[in-house]
Amino acid sequence: MTSSISDFYEGKNLIVFGSTTFPGKVLLEKLLRSCPNINQIYCPVQITPEKCNHLLSPIDIFAEIYTTKLFDRVRRNNPKFQEKIIPFDINILFSSNDEKNSDIEVQEISQLISHRNLQDTIDLCFYMANNSVDFKEQNLKDLIQTNVIDLKSILSFLKTCTKLKSIVYLSSIYANIDCPYIDECVYPCSIEPHKLVDALDWMDKEMVALATPKLIGPKPNAFSFSHWLAESILSAEQKNLPSLSIVRVSIIGAAWKEPYPGWVEKSNGPSELFVAAGRGYLRSMKGDSHDILDIVPVDIPVNLLIAAAWQKYLDENSENITIYHCTSSGLNPFHWQDMSNYLTEYSKRIPYEHAFRRPNLSVTSHSLIHDSYVFFSHLIPAHLADIGLRCIGQKPHIVNIYKNLHRTLLSLESFQIRGEIQCSYDSLNTLRQLLTETNTANEFYFDIRALHWPTYIESYLIGTKRYVLNEDTQCFNGAQKHLNNLRNIRWTFNTIILVLLWRIFISKRPTARNLWYFIINFFVAKFVRFFKILSAGNT
Repeated sequence: MTSSISDFYEGKNLIVFGSTTFPGKVLLEKLLRSCPNINQIYCPVQITPEKCNHLLSPIDIFAEIYTTKLFDRVRRNNPKFQEKIIPFDINILFSSNDEKNSDIEVQEISQLISHRNLQDTIDLCFYMANNSVDFKEQNLKDLIQTNVIDLKSILSFLKTCTKLKSIVYLSSIYANIDCPYIDECVYPCSIEPHKLVDALDWMDKEMVALATPKLIGPKPNAFSFSHWLAESILSAEQKNLPSLSIVRVSIIGAAWKEPYPGWVEKSNGPSELFVAAGRGYLRSMKGDSHDILDIVPVDIPVNLLIAAAWQKYLDENSENITIYHCTSSGLNPFHWQDMSNYLTEYSKRIPYEHAFRRPNLSVTSHSLIHDSYVFFSHLIPAHLADIGLRCIGQKPHIVNIYKNLHRTLLSLESFQIRGEIQCSYDSLNTLRQLLTETNTANEFYFDIRALHWPTYIESYLIGTKRYVLNEDTQCFNGAQKHLNNLRNIRWTFNTIILVLLWRIFISKRPTARNLWYFIINFFVAKFVRFFKILSAGNT
């Protein structure tokens, strides 16, 4: 294998499913910047009811994406890079009636997009499954629709593509997290997906919620279960598809190096927790401080996807599914306690504006301690703040913030693991060696062992402040002054509480009073002695 990755993608036509997701956008940027001679990138878009209400077509959706800072580096090299990206309604793929589709033309783009045109054009396919863990409650029925039903429909189309040689599917390592050791294989599923789809079709949300624990079995949540089903479908359809690769990734976080250190979007789950902790809302998390936070910067799986398609396309033995495990716990573990310490430290150096309290996050496995922290550090300040907001005529909202935050933390518990994820890295190591031989390992890097976690967390906080909250990262004077005011308020409040406790409990006991007088006299004597020594020295 002598051709470089950039040369390999020259003149290729790609189709990217999930191009509007966080990793999907980063994938587009990386392809356009590092493989500038790509011919076309087709981006099917699912028009949801919300988007329809806002009258956003696929062209409108991508017009907003183009304006973000994400594509600034690409824009400097090629101001007309948009011409290489062709967004279109995904429903075009699900109809083979060319008479109906032959007149469908993408606005502002001269090229005709039709079912037959795509069949005869596509060389490579990237499929971004719904794998951005957002830590929110997700309905099993919705996940089955996204990760199973939609996948089967798209696979039916891909089978008809005459030039298609390689498919790369972005899955989740949590699909098999219940296994003691995750090997590079697709684990068989005891449930037939089509029967499950038929059963869920007539159930309402309440019935689905009641049946979910029984259906998912040993899987920690519906998210993992749906990805397990998706992988079983890929395995069953393997014989009728071109060469197939699966990249199993853990929690996707902000960028490590590209397109910019700390690049992140609001839709990314970990950023919500970082904002909550940085602004002082999140004060306690339940979990073992020695547990591992398996987070992977988004540019690592993106580079791995690009390299996997290159390797599989040119591999002569491409009959079997190649599986890559993209995790950090087995190669460069990062513990929750370290995350808490770095987050608290850097949040004070890089303060967020409009902080609710000073950052101070603790991780504890004791339920009683955690519940006490939640009551005294979350609930009481939230209700007091809402009372204050009502008094000044503003709408109370702090309690609702904490309700959403606690719901997120409850969902997060199913993604917390003890120790590292035990999995194989044979395919990853082989691919890394191939990139080293072609001198492209630095351009398409995915070796997480070189990641320095303190620096990454600092970049993550800066990226969240800049790209999610749209705050100034050059001047922290206002935010730092606000944190100082919060510190003064805290000390004043604690002093008042101490005085009240003294008046209520201690002042009524003679022993306590004598002890208090002894302490006061001791410190006064020390102060007077220090003052005399200082005066003598000056003389």
